[in-house]
Amino acid sequence: MPNKFFDRNWWKDFVVAILATTVSIVLTFGTSKLVERNNQKKERKLTALMVMSSIESFARTLDESATNWDRMDSIAVWLLRLPIDEVARLGDGPFEEAVQEVFQAPIIRHDNTAETIFSSNIDTWKNLGSFRFVDNVGACFSYMNWIEEEINKEALEYAGHQERIFNHYSDYPGSCFTEKLLRDEQVRRQLQMPNSNKAWLAYCSDNLRRMNRKNMKLIGISEKEVLAFTDARADVDIEEDPEPDYSVFVRPHPDKESIDANLDYARKLDSLLNHR
Repeated sequence: MPNKFFDRNWWKDFVVAILATTVSIVLTFGTSKLVERNNQKKERKLTALMVMSSIESFARTLDESATNWDRMDSIAVWLLRLPIDEVARLGDGPFEEAVQEVFQAPIIRHDNTAETIFSSNIDTWKNLGSFRFVDNVGACFSYMNWIEEEINKEALEYAGHQERIFNHYSDYPGSCFTEKLLRDEQVRRQLQMPNSNKAWLAYCSDNLRRMNRKNMKLIGISEKEVLAFTDARADVDIEEDPEPDYSVFVRPHPDKESIDANLDYARKLDSLLNHR
């Protein structure tokens, strides 16, 4: 019987088997690592797109709000140019719609889902792989929250002047509500605010986009991709169930006979009343 130690064919087969096993292990782990890296890259890009899309969406909200303030400014300028004596003579009728619209100061809100995920998950930061990107995105979110707080505070104060006079109608001079508003110096000063608010919001929107373009450069994603991603999110058509009809849930009050038939104490009381 030949000795395996000196059998060249046996050693050849043995070496080939070892090499095949090694190559198989390397290929398995290498492929697994490659797939994992590709998945991480996709997740990294999707996370970055969601974050930058959230910033772009808020900039669009600011654009819409600036447009609303611009319309309010047009109405305010028209009201401020009216001769107050003529307003008093004509009464509220011709001005009612304008007065209602000019004080409907828009409140802004933004979806903070992306911000919450981004801010609270350290693994997200690690996966993004760029501290400068994380830092700049954090600055964007802080800026967004500050803008929202400031403009909403201004909007509530602005709308409050109309309510102030409405709730203390007799305390202010004038024969109609529009006249009372236009004779009040605080209201007249406030009616000059839409002009500065629309300019401030337009500036904030432009500045936020400037900061977001820096994010794009830091993470290596084009502005075109971010805008397309934002458009796609806005255009998602989800078929929703119709809103429930409230009246379906309101039962009619039962009549006396129904109450007497279904409530023991009602039947007893009714029996006592009938036998008096």
